[in-house]
Amino acid sequence: MSMKNIKKATAVSVLSLALAIPLSASAAATDVAPATTDTTSVSQSANTSTDVNTPKAGDHVITPYATKSVVDRTLRNTELTENFDIPAGYGYVKVWIRNDGKQPIKFSVNRGSETGSQMMSGTVEPGRTYSEISSSAWPGANRYYVSLSSGKAYMEGEMSVRIGTSRGEL
Repeated sequence: MSMKNIKKATAVSVLSLALAIPLSASAAATDVAPATTDTTSVSQSANTSTDVNTPKAGDHVITPYATKSVVDRTLRNTELTENFDIPAGYGYVKVWIRNDGKQPIKFSVNRGSETGSQMMSGTVEPGRTYSEISSSAWPGANRYYVSLSSGKAYMEGEMSVRIGTSRGEL
């Protein structure tokens, strides 16, 4: 047999084998026995422990935080004053100001009136963001005023004030 004939015979054998494999595999796939189900019932007793949800020393108990957004404003004009109340159970305050304008923004947070006891104050430079959380709880049942001023240039940016029941959650 010449070399050409051996190559042809080998190619024909390989092709025949390639056709036979998928046919036998598909025939085997249709020759599967139907599934059977076990009708034995499963029985499981309920947990009768009374302390399933009672935290113990050393447990890692996760409690939900209570925070509220009390001011959320886009900054405009040259002056802005917003007020908010702190209900019972809250007291920690987070003030966040982003200055997208061309002038520094001066701010203060006062209790009782726009000129009352100053609780927080500062300056936010252009292109900067200010974020501060009160170091202690502020007295509730009071109205607070957050005032911003940018001189003669219009303010651009955002301001928000959140209150919470603990410092860690803000």
